Amino acid sequence: MIWLAIVGSAVATYLTRSLPFALNVRRRLPPAATRYFEALPVAIIAALVGPAVVAPGGMLTQGAEPLAAALVVATVAWRRSLLAGVIAGVAAVALLRLV
Repeated sequence: MIWLAIVGSAVATYLTRSLPFALNVRRRLPPAATRYFEALPVAIIAALVGPAVVAPGGMLTQGAEPLAAALVVATVAWRRSLLAGVIAGVAAVALLRLV
């Protein structure tokens, strides 16, 4: 199941990154399409992280994940960088699991 999520995420990311080049090599994309493609990586990461934070019953999970998710949201809102958010989330989960 985890390999299916990894492969699916890789395919989705590859398609969203390469599709604009394949469809519109000579022209610029319309502003709405550009905004859509810029938002897709964040949406894909949210779809992957969401189930780790919220249990199937709708309750928050216990442990490091909810706090790390809040830290990621705060970091991305502050720095406007997805990479900074991912680094902050990975570091937060690693440190909080040690405690």
